[in-house]
Amino acid sequence: MDLREKMLGQLRELSEEKFAQFSQRLISTPQILGVRTSALRALARKSFAALGGADEARHKLQNYEPIFHEEFVLKGFFIMLLKQDEAKFALASSFIKTMPNWAVCDMFAPKFSNAAFADALLKQAKSGADEFERRFFYVYFMQNMDAISPKEFFEICAAESDGRYYVQMGAAWAIAEMFIKQREITLAFLASKRAAKFVQNKAISKIRDSFRVSKAEKDALLKYKINRSRK
Repeated sequence: MDLREKMLGQLRELSEEKFAQFSQRLISTPQILGVRTSALRALARKSFAALGGADEARHKLQNYEPIFHEEFVLKGFFIMLLKQDEAKFALASSFIKTMPNWAVCDMFAPKFSNAAFADALLKQAKSGADEFERRFFYVYFMQNMDAISPKEFFEICAAESDGRYYVQMGAAWAIAEMFIKQREITLAFLASKRAAKFVQNKAISKIRDSFRVSKAEKDALLKYKINRSRK
């Protein structure tokens, strides 16, 4: 029995039909079995030792080709549990090219002992072709803000030309998070109105939704919304 066959059997045992139906309305693809995230994390921890040593685990995960949503999540959790930076990076580098939706993307956050591997993963995602690989750049940046200077990050945001929804939402989310951590430089960027209209306005909306921002700050942000159409 290979890894996928073994894991799929356990996932089916953990599945809940009503939860699957609810989740499928939020995530259109791929098909969802209906396993809760807490159960997926527990299954990954319980099953990780069975992957064997570093080389064997890497080989098994390289050949693990998910079909269902939960399989993608589980594979991501397995990769994050690896201790060796080199093996973890090699698998993560391939995995972010295959992520099928925003939920898999947003739950994948590998940590490395050597920051150079996180930097390399960000660099790859920044120039990636897939929508969720590109989104991963912004989501993973929020976990690794020291990897890129605020000035460089906002230059990336200003130059962002990918109009796909989940890339733009990722950029807006990251800008909103930067506002919490680096208020002055983020405010200056928003004042410049250099971001795409959707990204700018969605970032402002997300900041205004935050309980970590005062009402006065929220009101002041409204003047930075872009109301005109960008040519």
